[in-house]
Amino acid sequence: MAKRKFTPRGITGYSPSRQAGKIVVRHAFGDQRPGLDVDLTQMEEVAYAAAQGLTAGALEEATIRQGEKLGEQQPCPQCHGLCPVTPEERPIQAKGGAFQLREPKCYCPTCRRDFFPSASATQAGRARLQSGDHAQDSVRNR
Repeated sequence: MAKRKFTPRGITGYSPSRQAGKIVVRHAFGDQRPGLDVDLTQMEEVAYAAAQGLTAGALEEATIRQGEKLGEQQPCPQCHGLCPVTPEERPIQAKGGAFQLREPKCYCPTCRRDFFPSASATQAGRARLQSGDHAQDSVRNR
């Protein structure tokens, strides 16, 4: 199956993002909008905080939805018995800010071990919850 590539240019003109900006201004400054005492630096701080919130929300939602695709049970890599998938939350620092990753985690009572079903047997070494080699490398090379 072909992978869908996203480009910054393709999402920049995404109109709900512009609408969200208008909502942020109303929420931050009220119905009166920014007063004449509000300078561009203050407006930029509001926009930056909103962008971080949008990034965190989008990443949390995307990783939750992706983790749900694993189903309710996954086979243990050692005994191959089916084990329930439960989320374990952990903080992640991404390019656009921090968010809570609900990482799928399994516990095998037979083997008495935890495992994280993030890579399939056919794609060993390539985590499903990673956005791709380029994005992974850019985070590592910071």
